[in-house]
Amino acid sequence: MLSILLLGGCSLLEKKEENPYARVQDYTGKEFRLPNGDKNDKIAEANREKVVSGTEAFFLEKYKAKVKVNNIVGNRDGATVYVESVGELHFHTFAVIPIDTQENVRPDGIWTQEREVEGDIESGIYALIHEEKLNNLNHYLNEFIKKHPVVGRREETFKNTSSTGYTTPYYYIINFGDSLNSYRDQYVRNPETKKEVYQKQSQSLTFNPEDYRIVIELFMKEENKEPDQKIFDELEADIEKMDGLPPGLYTVILNDNYIQKENGHSQKDNTLMRGIPNYIIKK
Repeated sequence: MLSILLLGGCSLLEKKEENPYARVQDYTGKEFRLPNGDKNDKIAEANREKVVSGTEAFFLEKYKAKVKVNNIVGNRDGATVYVESVGELHFHTFAVIPIDTQENVRPDGIWTQEREVEGDIESGIYALIHEEKLNNLNHYLNEFIKKHPVVGRREETFKNTSSTGYTTPYYYIINFGDSLNSYRDQYVRNPETKKEVYQKQSQSLTFNPEDYRIVIELFMKEENKEPDQKIFDELEADIEKMDGLPPGLYTVILNDNYIQKENGHSQKDNTLMRGIPNYIIKK
């Protein structure tokens, strides 16, 4: 009896002391969960083929978008399906597939939040239009990371947990305006529209920085290291003085090394950030 109690006690202790955080280099989103979704998570996984085919059909019918399902996560009323587009125009987004009280997966009821997918498509179009300027940002961030002990997210992380439009390991782009609505409509009419067409059509378009958020988020490379103020200050100053960046309101974030496993959160009390309401503005 004593040995049973000891074993049970050890098991409970291990569970209690399990680290809720993972190193950013290790985190893939495998442990990502949504509130009250454990039951539906199992149901959705048991019906994975139905969820995948239903989601792909939903995006193809409503948005003419071919998508790849990256992750299926149970929620209170169904499952949230994280997808990315397939093709030149690239974005990450999501849809929700209902599961009824009889535990039936309902592809006929798939839905998404108002303007969520539309905004994510426009984020991808924005990235195509500003490809050259984003390459300037990509080059800078790649060089910055070589010179400093910081890293970005793994691709698996944002594929499995994010619906942030055009997304890279170092930043993502959120669209709030309506200036690209006609471009998105064009995509829905013809998903094979080439980037050169969007670029040419946008030459007369004025981009309001208020309509776009470019969120740059990096992490300390080593464990148990607080976000370095000097590194953050250099990153912030560089972005502020750089020319040749896409128009928008820029947020700069530096976290420690850890991401919370279950919710994917990275920002904590020690996070260094410049953003709302003091964005870096690029016109």
